[in-house]
Amino acid sequence: MNYPTFTADIAKGKVLLASAFLLALGIGCAYLLLRGPDPDSLRSFLRDPRIFYPMTALGCVLGLGLAALGAIKVRGGSPLKAGPEGLDLNGTIRIKWSDIAGVQAHADITGSGLRGYKILLKDPERFLAAHRDHRYYKRMASTHSTVGTPVLVYTNGLRFDERKFEQVVAHYLGVGNSL
Repeated sequence: MNYPTFTADIAKGKVLLASAFLLALGIGCAYLLLRGPDPDSLRSFLRDPRIFYPMTALGCVLGLGLAALGAIKVRGGSPLKAGPEGLDLNGTIRIKWSDIAGVQAHADITGSGLRGYKILLKDPERFLAAHRDHRYYKRMASTHSTVGTPVLVYTNGLRFDERKFEQVVAHYLGVGNSL
């Protein structure tokens, strides 16, 4: 039996570029923090220690911390998989094909350019109740009240073949329920 599968990958180039920038920002802030405020500076935030130390410490922690998070994200697994068992979203949420009513293309209404897919569930309330302890429960409940489904997958940061994803979804949902 032929079971088609699909795996999307993170756009590693974008994440690594952003992580490199944040790493440079964190290192720059760490250097400024070690050097200390400049009493001859024309800018008050570089001269006044009450502003300088908290600002550069915050920049150092945020820059280095977010760079580390980006590196962890690049090492992580695929955020979107489709196979015989259903949809796997980042390894934390798995939805069986029998629970999915359909999958629709989605463009964010805010005009931000975010694109993705709405996973239409047969029983969204049961899904939300089953995932009440999930770290994204509040986000899923909010998405359910605004978009009409608790599961919305944005694909802007992913590198994948949309046509193949749609074919795999159509295969498991049946031709009538395709995208």
